[in-house]
Amino acid sequence: MNTSDAHAITVGGQPITPEPTDALLWLDVETTGLDTNTCSILEIGVICTSLDATREFGRYETVIHIDSSQLLEIALPALRMHTANGLLADCEQAGSSEQEAADDLADFIDRLTTNRNLTLHPAGTNVQHFDLPAIDHLLEQHDYHGFLANQLHYRALDLTSLRLLWQSLGHNPYQHHQHGTHRVHDCLTRDITEYRNIRQQIKDHTA
Repeated sequence: MNTSDAHAITVGGQPITPEPTDALLWLDVETTGLDTNTCSILEIGVICTSLDATREFGRYETVIHIDSSQLLEIALPALRMHTANGLLADCEQAGSSEQEAADDLADFIDRLTTNRNLTLHPAGTNVQHFDLPAIDHLLEQHDYHGFLANQLHYRALDLTSLRLLWQSLGHNPYQHHQHGTHRVHDCLTRDITEYRNIRQQIKDHTA
């Protein structure tokens, strides 16, 4: 994991805890369906950046192994999409167990808040309505009760809101969107790039 411990600051020999730094925790999951209470997660991607998304503090990605019973329950659109992009093959042939994924993700987030002293704001596309609930469901199933509520700030950045704002100003926020692969790395890269572009345009018009 691409994280490092924060330097200790002391005054008169006594350590002083630095003020937490606000950061964006970009989240994306690929799943077997759209019901976060019943679907299985196939892939998780997380990238932590500064608020302006110019610095990266760490990233975590994993494919989760699936068995035949989970394949039988996959929704048809997800089956088609994740067969085409190779994700199902990756999940069948390798991948972490759900327990390993939950453990590793919890450790990654804890390192960001504890070692790096970051205040993590969830970020992404529809992140509060899909990705966060799906991840929370996985963590709850593996004994991380209330973990996200304790580790993440309640203020989140949803790109859908920015896209609607941009649309209200007469722009088409989707004109340059590519279909994409529906893999987490691709989705996260798209979201972060779009956020940087929107932020820069707002900055240019308000400078």
